[in-house]
Amino acid sequence: MPGAKVFLVICHTFPPYQGIGGRRWAKFAKAMARKGHQVHVVCSDGSEDLKGSLWTADRATPGVTVHELPQRYPTVLFKRPLRTLSERLGYNIWIRVLPLLIKGNWFDKAIFWEKQLLVKCGELIERYGIRTVIVSGAPFSLMTFALRLKVRHPGTQVVADFRDPWTWIGGYGYRSLPIARQERERSLEARAVLSCDKVISPAPAIIEHLQATYGGPASKYQVIPHAFDPDELPPLEERHADGMFRMIYAGNVYNSTEATAFFQALFDGLEQLGRRRPDLFAKTVLDIYITDGDVSSYRAEAVRRALGQQVRFHEPLSPKDFFMQVSNTDLALVYIAKANKDFLGTKFNELFHLRRPVLHIGDEGLVSDTITTKRLGASVRLEELAVELPRFITGERTIDLDTTADVSDHSLEVVTDQLLGFLA
Repeated sequence: MPGAKVFLVICHTFPPYQGIGGRRWAKFAKAMARKGHQVHVVCSDGSEDLKGSLWTADRATPGVTVHELPQRYPTVLFKRPLRTLSERLGYNIWIRVLPLLIKGNWFDKAIFWEKQLLVKCGELIERYGIRTVIVSGAPFSLMTFALRLKVRHPGTQVVADFRDPWTWIGGYGYRSLPIARQERERSLEARAVLSCDKVISPAPAIIEHLQATYGGPASKYQVIPHAFDPDELPPLEERHADGMFRMIYAGNVYNSTEATAFFQALFDGLEQLGRRRPDLFAKTVLDIYITDGDVSSYRAEAVRRALGQQVRFHEPLSPKDFFMQVSNTDLALVYIAKANKDFLGTKFNELFHLRRPVLHIGDEGLVSDTITTKRLGASVRLEELAVELPRFITGERTIDLDTTADVSDHSLEVVTDQLLGFLA
């Protein structure tokens, strides 16, 4: 096909490896391949108990070739919960050994990946004449590893995709590191940004920070948002009235402290509804789909509070099946942790496309501003949830939903064209 190119994507977590990290590039790889390009993906094979991604089907697109490398990093350091004695012993051993082996962030899952990564990527670059390498992080060490490809293979363009902040927010174990190790991570971040050819991110705040910190021409930086995939979304339909008030929530449980505060406030709100309006309480249902993390304690808490009929925990659904459920809800709840208040995730664009009212719970920021100014939903602070949730259910507080809002600029087709244009 005229104009067809070959791309190499380095993305540590990629389907069937669980986790939202691989979803972004599984979608872009599929869309790029459908446009006639060849996409090679180098990723971690992951352990068997971490497989089962909801986006595994996307990697089967003709034109997408996936190369899995051994994980190397000990699974017990990021798997939760640790269920066996051997897992707990392994965790305690590795948490003591790794700091002796690694100079920087020993929580980075790619720290033992460099040698095999460079060998495999080098083979692919030479065999297929690849000139553009996209490396997506976290884990962030991948970005500095990929820079070596520029030296070994002159003419190779390296594009760094910052899915998340590296050092300035403090996730991925960074804040727990000694100062000397934090400084080393900052130096790696600087090298990655200054030495790569282009920088992309789904979050405007990340691009703004990196450009302000490290400088360089504006043409080097570009926001490439997360995109919604029409393949996963059902036709737009009106909510089928059945006499129930249906809410839905989906997400991951990463930060147990913040997740616990969210579920406590959520349950407090439902209890208040039960005291004020038992008639509506009996007709209220909240379906919860947690894709990653242990929810056994939250499920037990709901039962203890006699909310077992109202709060229903489910196994994860395929995206298409999940969005069928979303299309028949009265309110889609979205809780955003403090650190992510300025990061619009994929789920927002999907929910906006389905025209279902969104209730954002979290701090004020880009997320809350986007939802309210575009009349796509409402936003409340976490400490307000227990009081405000019953008001939405009773109708005392309503959502002015703009059902004509145009979100097509976040469709997979449009965003992929934007990406390819920037990579050219």
